[in-house]
Amino acid sequence: MKQQNINKQAIRKQSPPSKAKTITKPDLSKDKNKIYLFYGSMLLLFLLSIVTFSPMLNNGFIETWDDGIYVIQNNILHDLSWKGIINIFTYGDKFQMLINNYHPITTFSLALNYKISGLSPTSYHLTNLIFHGLNAMLVFLFVYLLSNRKIWPAIIAGLLFAVHPMHVESVAWVSERKDVLYTFFFLAGLIVYLKYLEDKKVWKLCFTILLFILSCLSKAMAVPFPIILLLIDYYQKRKFTWKTLVEKIPFFAIALLIGFMSFHLQSTSAINKFETFTLYQRIMHASYGFIAYIIKFINPSNLSAFYPYPSITDTGLLPVSFRIAPFICAVIAIILIWLSTRKAEINRIIVFGILFYFFTIAMVLQFLSVGKAIMADRYSYIPYIGLSFIIGMLIDFYINKKSSMKNIAYVLISASLILTIVFSFNTYERTKLWKNDIILWSNAIHQYPDSRLSFIYEKRARKYMEKDQYEAALADYKSITVFEPANDNAFERIGSIYGQHLNDIDKAIENLEKAYKVNPKNSSVLTNLGVGFGIKGNFQRSLDYFLKAYEINKNDTVLLRNISAGYNNLGMKEKAHEFDQLARTVNNK
Repeated sequence: MKQQNINKQAIRKQSPPSKAKTITKPDLSKDKNKIYLFYGSMLLLFLLSIVTFSPMLNNGFIETWDDGIYVIQNNILHDLSWKGIINIFTYGDKFQMLINNYHPITTFSLALNYKISGLSPTSYHLTNLIFHGLNAMLVFLFVYLLSNRKIWPAIIAGLLFAVHPMHVESVAWVSERKDVLYTFFFLAGLIVYLKYLEDKKVWKLCFTILLFILSCLSKAMAVPFPIILLLIDYYQKRKFTWKTLVEKIPFFAIALLIGFMSFHLQSTSAINKFETFTLYQRIMHASYGFIAYIIKFINPSNLSAFYPYPSITDTGLLPVSFRIAPFICAVIAIILIWLSTRKAEINRIIVFGILFYFFTIAMVLQFLSVGKAIMADRYSYIPYIGLSFIIGMLIDFYINKKSSMKNIAYVLISASLILTIVFSFNTYERTKLWKNDIILWSNAIHQYPDSRLSFIYEKRARKYMEKDQYEAALADYKSITVFEPANDNAFERIGSIYGQHLNDIDKAIENLEKAYKVNPKNSSVLTNLGVGFGIKGNFQRSLDYFLKAYEINKNDTVLLRNISAGYNNLGMKEKAHEFDQLARTVNNK
């Protein structure tokens, strides 16, 4: 009996636990072909990114849209002393508050570019381009580790990320250094976290926290990072214990702090008042964006630097696409819930990919309306990784199935390769549209040639004026007055172009009077009318307009001298002398 008990104990000791799960980790070092494929793929992705976006190296700044305020006018970039660096990180310069963002790492990187090349745009674009190439490599590595070291899902995800046309805005626009920089730290953090899950070494978790902080300090859109960590836990079938949740507390604390700061800064001007839209309209906006970005992932056509909010139909409703969007999203949510209750691997792949996409894009789906755009290409930069992951993993899933199922994999592979080729060409061409303001805004106006982009017409008109293309600027300002008959500034600009550059005083006065009817308190319009009638020789009417302007602005030296000249032309020497003396007094203050 004793011998039998001893034998049973020995058997129990030798038998491994039946439910233990082992994660296979393919060893690249034992297969040279896999080594070449692994590193060759990363190099290919980097080079493909560089070549596809290479036209941007010939581009300039987009001065009328953020590049002006972030770079050209941003004096904080000029000081890289210790005091200047501290200034960047502590809001020591009130200028930073004006841009409604806190992203000191991004600002610091732009300051380095300024140190290297001043306001020559090439180094700024080259930096963005290099970071995009590195990010494509990080996408490859992230998907490779997440998928338990499967090479083809990593290649597919990396390719789609490297060449997708929706990424042009993030890469080719200097001001969106925020995107390529925060993504670099975001992906690096996810990769380190995946390495942490392999051996649970605390220093790797601490390093993940550091990378998350750097990502947040590059752009506040990094705040969903801790949610993505939980998604990774779900995908890796990690048990949700107190330890799992406690290790996420520092991440959520940082996310809440950065999120609060970002909301506070944006709320001062960028976030529209909640009552601007009804609650259901906000739900429609967010649902439409969720679906529209997915559609543009597959078919990135009709891209624009600006997507205006939809026009209300004659019935007073939003377009049909907006009204049905919440119901489509509800169906997607129900399907995801159902899939999450099933144990099949393919279900987990789809749930992870869609939720990765949703949580990384949720903040910019315009439920809280920010700015004038319903969506923006740049917001897809990280979220599309989730959708690319699904495609890559589905290909791998069907490749490993029976021969009858492999046809699906071949179809997906063919589609992915075709998309990569088409996307590469489209991205190469679209990058050229970011060469300067006029080309960019002309493309946006081509997509939306209506009243919703009247302020874009104004941006393009300003650049036409700088290039002395007065007829083109005149056409844009006239378009604005058609869309906005109460826009006194547009009428004033038209009058100024006719009077100062086209030598047509009658048309100048005609348009300035239209501006005056719209806004009788516009002092510059009144002054210009005074000048116009003075040139025509109608000195009494000229003086009347000058005096109306004086009632609004009593400290304009030029206006005071014009009034003095007007009185002098009418032979009223004492009055002329009085205003001439007043002009001298104001000038000496």
